[in-house]
Amino acid sequence: MAEQINPDLPCPHENFDAYVEVNRVTASDEDPTVIGYHADIKVNCHDCGEPFRWTGVQAGSSQGQPMCSVDEKELRAPLRPASADPDFGLGIPGFSVGFRTQD
Repeated sequence: MAEQINPDLPCPHENFDAYVEVNRVTASDEDPTVIGYHADIKVNCHDCGEPFRWTGVQAGSSQGQPMCSVDEKELRAPLRPASADPDFGLGIPGFSVGFRTQD
C-alpha cells in the first residue's frame, strides 16, 4: 500500500523528478549551422510538486559557464561533444542579469 502524504506536515522531499532538455544553438534562424549546445535542467519534488531552485549560479545564459533562469528554477548548462575542441561554442553572445540596491 502506498504511503499517504499528510497535508498538515511539510513534505520531506524524498522523491524527485528531473527534466532535461538538450538544445542545439544555431548560427541564426536562416543559418542552421550548429555552433553550440546547452542542457536546461529542472527538478521538482515528485510527491508535492514543489520546484527546486539552483543556488550559487548567476541568472542569464552563456556558452562559457552554467547559469540559471531569473526564477532560479532552471539550470542552463553549456555542453559540447566529447570529440569537439575545448573552445567549441565559446564566443556565442549571452546575457546575465544583475541586481543592485537603491541607495
